[in-house]
Amino acid sequence: MLAGLLALSLAALAGLLVRVALDGGHLGGAEGFVAVDQLQYLNWIRQAGDHLAVENLYDLAPGPRGFVHPLVIPSGLLSALGAGPAVAYLVWKPVAVVALFAGALLYARRLVPATGDRRLAVCLALFMASPVSVVGWTGVLSSERELELDFLTGELWTGTYLWGYPFTAIAVGLVPLGLLAYERGRSTGGGRWLALAAGAGLLCSWLQPWQGATLALTLVAAELVVGRGAPLAAARRLAPTLAATAAPLVYYLILSLSDASWERAGVANDVGLFSAGALVAGLAPLALPAALGARRAPADFAGTALVAWPLAALAVYLQPAGTFPAHALQGVALPLAVLGVLWLRGVLGERALPVALVAALALLLVAGTAYRADRLRGAVESGFQPYFLTGGERDALAHLRDADEEGGVLAPYYSGQLVPAHTGRETFVGARSWTPDFDERREAAERLFRGELDPAAAEAAVRASGARYLLSDCQGRAPIGADVRAFTDPPRRFGCATVYRVRPR
Repeated sequence: MLAGLLALSLAALAGLLVRVALDGGHLGGAEGFVAVDQLQYLNWIRQAGDHLAVENLYDLAPGPRGFVHPLVIPSGLLSALGAGPAVAYLVWKPVAVVALFAGALLYARRLVPATGDRRLAVCLALFMASPVSVVGWTGVLSSERELELDFLTGELWTGTYLWGYPFTAIAVGLVPLGLLAYERGRSTGGGRWLALAAGAGLLCSWLQPWQGATLALTLVAAELVVGRGAPLAAARRLAPTLAATAAPLVYYLILSLSDASWERAGVANDVGLFSAGALVAGLAPLALPAALGARRAPADFAGTALVAWPLAALAVYLQPAGTFPAHALQGVALPLAVLGVLWLRGVLGERALPVALVAALALLLVAGTAYRADRLRGAVESGFQPYFLTGGERDALAHLRDADEEGGVLAPYYSGQLVPAHTGRETFVGARSWTPDFDERREAAERLFRGELDPAAAEAAVRASGARYLLSDCQGRAPIGADVRAFTDPPRRFGCATVYRVRPR
């Protein structure tokens, strides 16, 4: 299963590399379902290599450099030493695989007695792509409902984290490891284990606030049930882990209140909750057997925390503070799988796992995984996201990266997403959550590069943006040389891509 998880983590990247080998070009730096997310991480890594702390480069405006990330900083230093942001980001992929596997394996060993049952629980937790999602192949749902169900099942599936989101995968793996460390420290009185639990909570919250909050709520709920006879002792045990876990949450709150970019991103990412039907349908394959298995959980701290974990994740999902509540469901497959296997063992008694059942589950896992892979294939082949660069686009971005003169870039939205990650420069329009007045800026950039502006209007638009450079990519842009000639230097051409330097007034 460890080998399978590693293969799954490399599958998307391998597919993109095969595409480049067959069709030419270069990788843009993204491998997940939403390319701009990975390009944002590469942007942070490039900045961290120079400054440690990072700022928003998607608004073409000065801003505070107030964000630090515990894993972006070492990647930034590695990038600054010559590895480059993409390689410096990929080094976390094997770490993510180990974190997920170790968390699932050790947690199942603690709570599932029989070896075969443990293997089933670990397999379901790591590879379960909800079979409900394959309804998208049938075409019976509206596009809106299909997208909603797709999104929900993707949040539950481990492959989503391993395809471009190693920081998420590490945070998800830290939740069970933090629970196990706390339980060990609680039972032995070992301060070292409680310190490890606090460290897991700190890093987990910093990487993914939703998982950090879930870990904290699970520990509190379990102590309220098991440690109610000695509340002061329970409070003393909990205090270090809760304080460490809460620190990054407070940090993110301060950022959202003090930095306009973080406040804007919070509003843009306030996407609301899933419909009740989608939530029930997406969770049911794991949640129904888990609910039946709750009675079979051990009557100790670990068993109580096992039952509390999915409920804590649901509470984090439903509570009104913060943004992007769907992320609270990430990682919940592990406790649901363990509870479901405990229920199955209660039904089977001493009998071995039926071969037919194992075969049916394997078929469902394969079908769900194939569907997720097909969805990524569709995202790549649609051409709307910059997974690939032509040779000209790569050279144009390298020219902007190495140019001596400072200044931001005005480019179409497609290549605007690439500019901070590949050049370290500000862009007029990029990630939707971090670009002010995104729709207006996107339309203004597209009109310029579609050739719809006369020379006077083009100059007014470019001057208003504050950009020092214009980048026309290879995605079928109109020739705008005549429109911008009056206020730009002679263009630098890189195959089908062109860079214009805007002259000062």
